Amino acid sequence: MPYRVGIVGTDNSHALIFSQIANGVDQANYVPGFQVTHLFGLDSKRNQEVAEKGRVSNIVSKPSEMIGEIDVAFIEFRHGGLHLKYAKPFIEKGIPIFVDKPLAASTRDARQLLQLARKKRVLFTSFSTLRLASAVQEFKSLLASEQPVYLSVLSPGDLKSEYGGLIFYGIHPAEILNEIAGQGVKGVMAMRKDKSINVALLHSKLVGSIRISPDIPYLFSIEVATKKSVLTKKVDTATVYRDGMVKLKEMLDSKERPLTDKDMFEPVAVVNAVNKSLTTGRRTKVEQLAR
Repeated sequence: MPYRVGIVGTDNSHALIFSQIANGVDQANYVPGFQVTHLFGLDSKRNQEVAEKGRVSNIVSKPSEMIGEIDVAFIEFRHGGLHLKYAKPFIEKGIPIFVDKPLAASTRDARQLLQLARKKRVLFTSFSTLRLASAVQEFKSLLASEQPVYLSVLSPGDLKSEYGGLIFYGIHPAEILNEIAGQGVKGVMAMRKDKSINVALLHSKLVGSIRISPDIPYLFSIEVATKKSVLTKKVDTATVYRDGMVKLKEMLDSKERPLTDKDMFEPVAVVNAVNKSLTTGRRTKVEQLAR
């Protein structure tokens, strides 16, 4: 039997993409073993659109109506500030959860989500699917075999985004950096010119940077330097949603989380530290998760 999926939050394009992949509308990226059966969102017109184009049979008026009818919940709201509120009832009932990026808009909410999921012993994960892109995995392997020196990620993003500001897209480069280099960002120093941001990061393994602007073309690129090589690659996003679904099925099948709490928490903490550094004009420590 396929895993029955409930989509919570339809404003995000991912709600439709994951529905189409799971329900076989997108045959090129189809991942067997899922069926999106229920959805909830705050915009009735958008709910209808996702249900029709994704072949989802049930639109509910309250997320609680999904409980007992689904095997896993996908929290898909664009604004990370909504994720704790909407994930909590499912965690309380022991239902496995995928929180789409970002895990949360604040470190406070991120801590509460992770602590609650641990307390209830719920299968729980959150990630940007860009973690799974081939270029990201290639550089991760490179840094595992060669001594790292420098890592830089270029990304679109907007401090003024209505979906929580920088965290909405800034979480992508922070997660890419975490996937490649692992945990270890201790501090950041951020500078701004108009809408563009440059962030220097001190990582336990290397010196890094994140460059973010709403004025660049929609692309993500990575530059890695080791003591043996220097490589730059554009991140190909063509299969990342399918890759994300495969990763989630692996979690459900194995009953094992693909990421640690610290790996999920650190990117949120990095972006929050960037915001603070931009405000103060000073180097800012990155908040750590105790366990």
